[in-house]
Amino acid sequence: MRGFALFLVASLLSVATANSAESQITSIPPAQPTISIPGRWPDAIGQARQRALAPVPQAPGLPAPPSDQWVPERHVFSTEYQREIIIPGHYESRINGQQSTVPTLPGYGTGGQLPVVIPGGVRPPADQRPGL
Repeated sequence: MRGFALFLVASLLSVATANSAESQITSIPPAQPTISIPGRWPDAIGQARQRALAPVPQAPGLPAPPSDQWVPERHVFSTEYQREIIIPGHYESRINGQQSTVPTLPGYGTGGQLPVVIPGGVRPPADQRPGL
């Protein structure tokens, strides 16, 4: 207990000595410059300002999003159904120059036949596709 009391007294004396030294200072030191001086490290505020004003890093070149292309209505003869099928106009998403994503479409016959479901998927572009 006596050791703790000595420690407490010594701590209080060091704080009192520091306070009396601070009270002897009569002038306020000049503010630090905000622009860094060549050859000196910038201060914390200068570093924060540099980080805040730094350009935002950009992601590496990302592929362009697929573009949607309107494909008008087409009349195609189906060897599977042995009749002409009308494929309604629709949008296709271009993946690249050789592939497009085609949605599932209803195909209609010209003579009032039952509709045919044409499954979607990845196919060549419509202008390079001869049939379904």
